[in-house]
Amino acid sequence: MARLKLDHDIVGAVHGKGLVAGIHVIKPGTAEPDGDMAAEITYQCFIRGLLLFAPLGFGSATVKICPPLTITEEAVNEGLEVLEQAIRVVSETPQAVH
Repeated sequence: MARLKLDHDIVGAVHGKGLVAGIHVIKPGTAEPDGDMAAEITYQCFIRGLLLFAPLGFGSATVKICPPLTITEEAVNEGLEVLEQAIRVVSETPQAVH
């Protein structure tokens, strides 16, 4: 999860403990929350088969991740791949769309 912050400039922070985590989405080059982009990441995950909570927190810009406690390592890795794909798609889409 921490790698997402290093690899994507729209990820301002990653917080978590155990399997529960949150990714705070920001406008690139700022610390300003971007709720629209967080919602689009959640939607992009949904259309790829990964269900997440609706964005919440400051500016409605935190994508919450909370898988079931009985999840397999394979499923966690697959979910992270989908999440990264969604972040990549959203970060490469022109801002006017968000």
